[in-house]
Amino acid sequence: MLRGAQAAGRFAGRAGIPGRPVRGWLVRERLDDGAEYVVALPLAFQIGVLPAAALVYVGSFGGSGSGTVLGLCAALILATGALWLGAARGVPTRTVLGADSALAIAGNLAMSTVSAPSARAAEVSWQYFAGCVALWTLARGVAGGLGAVAVGAVVRSAMFAGTGSGVVVPVFLGDVAVLLIAVLMAAGVLALLHRDAERLRTGVRRSLHDTVLQTLEAIALTLPGDAENAARRLREVRAIAHAEAVALRRELSRRSEARTTPGVVEGLVALGTELAREGLRMRLDAAEGVDGDDGLTPQRRAAVLAAAREALRNVLKHSGVGEALVRVWDEPDGLTLVVRDFGVGFDPEAHRPGFGLSESVAARMAEVGGTAGVGSRVGNGTSVTLWVPVAGEEPG
Repeated sequence: MLRGAQAAGRFAGRAGIPGRPVRGWLVRERLDDGAEYVVALPLAFQIGVLPAAALVYVGSFGGSGSGTVLGLCAALILATGALWLGAARGVPTRTVLGADSALAIAGNLAMSTVSAPSARAAEVSWQYFAGCVALWTLARGVAGGLGAVAVGAVVRSAMFAGTGSGVVVPVFLGDVAVLLIAVLMAAGVLALLHRDAERLRTGVRRSLHDTVLQTLEAIALTLPGDAENAARRLREVRAIAHAEAVALRRELSRRSEARTTPGVVEGLVALGTELAREGLRMRLDAAEGVDGDDGLTPQRRAAVLAAAREALRNVLKHSGVGEALVRVWDEPDGLTLVVRDFGVGFDPEAHRPGFGLSESVAARMAEVGGTAGVGSRVGNGTSVTLWVPVAGEEPG
């Protein structure tokens, strides 16, 4: 799982995904040099498919006279294995692409000249070419894969000529269909990588927003009496920075499997203590029974607490008051949490939600099957209502 995350992260960072439309992976997306974990997949397929195809051939037509077929397969396996090792050690993708294409074309043309014990030896190496098409799709997108299919069609026609026969249309169409299937499968892998990379980027953006950015904003926040109480304000700023540094260091050093999420009420109490250092007083009103087992999964509990933190920080930054009321209660089908302030408020029609409300609150709740709503009026404060189901599976 860790290696898969590293591959997705490398894909996100090096392939230049940020800012591209969803269709980017279909047309333009590609893997850059060093994406060895993904490039190695079609190479491993090529290495594995040749022995299987050779065994089927020998089993069908006998071992007598099959030495040439087995020798060509062995040569392709050794050469592809060397490419696989090179990709794992960081050989540029363009070099791997060129070498693999040369092997696929030369190997198939050479196999088409074998006529004993059967001219069907040409079929042994064709799956190898499908691996080459998959490699081009992963490295240069679907457009690159379709270009490799076009080259494959020319190569297959030349292979028919090598056997001394004309093009057999049904066989030709079937072999081209194999290449198109390879494109579809590789495109599916690209789509999964794109999705995982997007999740990774969203998580990083949220983490930066909810920790580093919020701390910097708290430090830069101008409060009444700053000039008269400069020494006290400096001590508070240092305390905030120190507390966030300790929390970040603890988070970075903690093993993922050892992480635990406190109950909602316990987490809200900790939030109140945390934000009190920044000047926010939080009044907590928890219904009876919520202070025990809230019934939420760790993911849903973490989402509610993170969304509540963002709502409380917005009170500190935008409401013009230093106090917030937090109410939490159980419902038959879920848990509801409301963050309310009595500050300046705003006109929802005139203000688009920023990253905090859209990503740290609304999107985060939606990801665990919950909802988030914001109500506000100028001069009458703002309320953020969070709801998350207790039962049911979380969205994938």
